[in-house]
Amino acid sequence: MRGLVIALTGLYAAASSFAQQTSPVRARISSPISFYDDADPSVHGMLNVSESYAYNKIPVGQDVTFTSTYASLGLNKRIDVSANVSYGRSVFEGTRIAALSDSYFGSKLLLMPETKRRPALALEPMIEVLGDASIAGSPLAPKRVNYVLPFITQKSFDYYRIYYMAGYLSRGIIYNSLAFELNRWSRITPLVIMSGSRLTRELGLVSALGLNRSRSDVIGSVAVTLRPGWSLFVSSGRSVGRVDLNSSHYQITGGLSFNVRLWGKK
Repeated sequence: MRGLVIALTGLYAAASSFAQQTSPVRARISSPISFYDDADPSVHGMLNVSESYAYNKIPVGQDVTFTSTYASLGLNKRIDVSANVSYGRSVFEGTRIAALSDSYFGSKLLLMPETKRRPALALEPMIEVLGDASIAGSPLAPKRVNYVLPFITQKSFDYYRIYYMAGYLSRGIIYNSLAFELNRWSRITPLVIMSGSRLTRELGLVSALGLNRSRSDVIGSVAVTLRPGWSLFVSSGRSVGRVDLNSSHYQITGGLSFNVRLWGKK
């Protein structure tokens, strides 16, 4: 299940990141997006890799991710490093761009491990590198390189886990997400994510264009373990609340996750 959670972290960011707004005068601004993850770093010496495909439909276009590669490597019991890179085709009104999508590079630090009574606490700073679809042809486009500063807390129970992530994206977005993971069966793991985000900049322009300052999404996901270290996953979701040009009518993602031991004990 670890592979599914990590894969969807980058995947959800990539799928949502196409929601960069273009007005009739080509004034592009940041749109609310969100991220989620659990507090557990990748296992020491273990490389986790996920390959996935995604489709996201918005009112005036669509975003198709042909392939998204996520990889994380556990450096020790408390630190891992990760990267998410994808390639896709974005269609927004009359604009079509096929290029590298938004990429994310980060490291997770477990500050406090989870105990029977205490939840875990972790930090996961990331660097965001926006793709051409997010910044092309606009004097108001965000900077290509931005920073994500989040914290994560989680608590495990007999048959489920709950984890919460909140943070700030340096192009002017605050966000949070809450995930509920059911671990009642050995091979099937359902997951439900609720997220919200809000712009902190260009609020006057956002209001003038009739766009939402905030956005909420709900995603449901299922992972199926094929064998130890290998799993398939599929997820689907949409935006909820008031609809604007950035809202997701629906998004669907599917892929394969696997682990490779590079060093250390099996």
